[in-house]
Amino acid sequence: MEAVKAILERAKSGADLSETEGVVLLRQKEPEAIAEICQTADDLRQKQAGDTVTYVINRNINFTNICEQHCSFCAFRRDEGEEGAFWLNTSQILEKTADAVRRNATEICMQGGLNPKAKLNGASLPYYLRLVQAIKAEYPQLHLHAFSPQEVQFIAREDGISYEDVIISLRDAGVGSMPGTAAEVFSDRVRRVICPEKIDTATWLEIVSIAHRMGVPTTSTMLCGHIETPEDAIAHLQKLRSLQQNAIENGYPAKITEFILLPFVGQEAPKPLRNRVGRDQPILEDTLLLTAVARIFLGNWIVNHQPSWVKLGLEGATEALKCGCNDIGGTLMEEHITTMAGAQGGTCMEVETLQKAIQSIDRSYQQRSTLYEYL
Repeated sequence: MEAVKAILERAKSGADLSETEGVVLLRQKEPEAIAEICQTADDLRQKQAGDTVTYVINRNINFTNICEQHCSFCAFRRDEGEEGAFWLNTSQILEKTADAVRRNATEICMQGGLNPKAKLNGASLPYYLRLVQAIKAEYPQLHLHAFSPQEVQFIAREDGISYEDVIISLRDAGVGSMPGTAAEVFSDRVRRVICPEKIDTATWLEIVSIAHRMGVPTTSTMLCGHIETPEDAIAHLQKLRSLQQNAIENGYPAKITEFILLPFVGQEAPKPLRNRVGRDQPILEDTLLLTAVARIFLGNWIVNHQPSWVKLGLEGATEALKCGCNDIGGTLMEEHITTMAGAQGGTCMEVETLQKAIQSIDRSYQQRSTLYEYL
């Protein structure tokens, strides 16, 4: 306990913890030590981000579940022609966008499977640019939070262009920020098991750094609660911290806006990983400890932290607001990927429900933009 207290005192003084110190915190099992860690994270949250809990009114649009990859945690993907496979056209996307606008959304979050028939600039079907341009032409006020580093890598390969060219094309067409998904865990040992076909750690970090240099803000995420070790989790946080430090020290026009912890949901996931992990739903206590350690480790550099109510349920996400989180996320309106994995949090959240959850812990609430401006 004395070692934990000494580490927490360093954090309270404004120091950046080492990876070794982060692992010590994350390995704690004693309730008293865990309570101290969560209290320190909450104190740092108050100091770094204030007491107001923010939320965004957004709509999630998954434009296709047809995907060339076979990640072991994914119950969303389908092959072309398989039952349940879909690929939305522009009119369907615009219909969903119109519904979002009617419900006061300020953001469209758009991601999908890696469909080999979708191109950026291809003469036959310039799918990605057509979607972006159609939405911005009809609804210029909306912020498009779209296309992860994995999708950027895929588009670059399919179109035979550089990552920089992909990001510039999407930015100039109207994409406002990039989701920091597909990060999973920055351990290539773990990735070889859970997502061997997916973008590797170095490429993810490279693409996000290019986005920052090109003026495109990103979020950041970590998939936790599967086969990663505490050392893997802290090394992931260290890489994110270094990435943010690099953007700031080099004066890039954009940086990481938030960190989101994504606990593994295995209920409908492919059996090999589900059996290896040995449970269907996240362990809330483990997620809350990692939530707190992430605030302590990253908070000097990445100020905004968000739980996933889809994965934890709203009650669990509200608990995370006491362990370092200052944002409760978005309304989403239509969430498929985690729900199809068996998550029990739901697919949509009404604004009033989020507000009541925030009020239940005696905190004030405030609607925000994607880039954390108060609205």
